[in-house]
Amino acid sequence: MKNKATVAVHNFAGMVDLSKSKRLSSMRKVVQDVEPRVIKYKKKKTELSLLEQARELIEQTISEIKSTYPEGKRNSLFSLRYTNEKKMSVMTVGEVFKLLKLNDSDFSDVRECLYKK
Repeated sequence: MKNKATVAVHNFAGMVDLSKSKRLSSMRKVVQDVEPRVIKYKKKKTELSLLEQARELIEQTISEIKSTYPEGKRNSLFSLRYTNEKKMSVMTVGEVFKLLKLNDSDFSDVRECLYKK
């Protein structure tokens, strides 16, 4: 076995008092004089596009349907009654609306778009 030396650690206040050092005070002054940068963030879109509204309606309907099923069987019962969510992701918005029996008259422009990206 190797002999290990024990080391004592002491708090070190520093060699120079911070208030008496000209160099440290000049560095502190430079840092305090710099103005903070203004960061511009992108504004969130408050209005959703028609396709996003359709997707939101579909997601809301799916969650409402699943909430009526028992806790452990939600996904399996949904896929038995309707379809698997993986298969639903390759369907168009119009097909999903028909599957869930939703009114798609407001979303006629996005019927041919895919439900999921």
